[in-house]
Amino acid sequence: MPNAREKEVPIPKSEYRERATKLAKLANDAGLSGVMLCGETNVDYFSGYRHHCPWTLFARPFYEVIAADGRAALISHGFLTPEMKRTSGLSDIRTYLRGGEASTQMLADVMREFGMDKGKVGAEIGYEQRLGMSLKEFDDLKALLPKAQFVDAAMLLWKLRMFKSKAEIELMRKSAVIADKAFQAMFAAVKPGVTEKELSAIAGTTMMQHGAEKPGFVLLAAGQENYNCLSGKATDRRLQKGEMLWVDMGCIYDGYWTDYCRSIVLGKPSQKQVDYQRHILDVNDAGIAAVKMGEPVKRVAEAAQRALDKLGYGIKIGQGRVGHGMGLNSTEPPHTALYEETIMEDGLVITLEPRFINNDGVFNCEEVLLVTKKGADVLTTTKRELSATQ
Repeated sequence: MPNAREKEVPIPKSEYRERATKLAKLANDAGLSGVMLCGETNVDYFSGYRHHCPWTLFARPFYEVIAADGRAALISHGFLTPEMKRTSGLSDIRTYLRGGEASTQMLADVMREFGMDKGKVGAEIGYEQRLGMSLKEFDDLKALLPKAQFVDAAMLLWKLRMFKSKAEIELMRKSAVIADKAFQAMFAAVKPGVTEKELSAIAGTTMMQHGAEKPGFVLLAAGQENYNCLSGKATDRRLQKGEMLWVDMGCIYDGYWTDYCRSIVLGKPSQKQVDYQRHILDVNDAGIAAVKMGEPVKRVAEAAQRALDKLGYGIKIGQGRVGHGMGLNSTEPPHTALYEETIMEDGLVITLEPRFINNDGVFNCEEVLLVTKKGADVLTTTKRELSATQ
């Protein structure tokens, strides 16, 4: 019988095993002996094991090895093994007790056992991928397996990860709902004199109270001197009457992200602000209407650019991008961009975030879109029009 904590795992373990099987087939079709994974989100996606804080703890590396013949194993320090056994869809878990060379040696031993000690081995060394091991550890691994040639497996990984299952989509819906609660609580507390840090704390606390695994991030910009800084973290600055507060917020629910932005004016919005917000929502609507299965993602960006052109402001989509994919990463392929050839299919999740900035504020209302047979299913539900304080 599964214990109570096992029942909390929202994605069935069978789905993780199916993912590993699919990756094994892709590897075999590509002429690889298998794929070696050590990046946080890839190990999560293909096994179900999610580390509590891999970006701060490098003493206990963990790996997943998926051979082209379908064999798969996790390699873990003993401290991590119990959680792996509880959450992972893989039953083959190898444990080491000392870090450093011991973990690298065990990884090499398993790869040799799985026939991955020669030929081409896929690794996270390409497009929007990062190895979860040091350069020395990677060099040591290559020295231990001199007949293996490590090659880029990025597109094999993204081919599977870009298209979300029903279980993944439900997690992303929940994440968006939690962010909505945080926006509501945060905006209810907006008033002249409140600090950015106080508002950020309200947002983060609200996310956790409603089930978020982590608050993710809260970025904000308030006041004419700050409207151009859209990556700004909260400070002790106090909000002032008449200015706009723009907030970009993300949270994580069982590993899956949401990421979108909304704005509020301290006082009554000016007619200019109301009009500018309506204009950017018209651009959003044009992009949303362009979501159609069988078409490349760039059609969404093209529709947004045409709508921007109609405004007559001379605004061009910066770097050709007006959004991004989302899942276990807050930003992942494909990008909602003028250059993106990825074909929209059922289960693809992208954001749409056209914007323009002037002395009246940041006019940017990001949405999270799920591609379906009927077009775009907008996962974000927070009020799109400018909010205002009483």
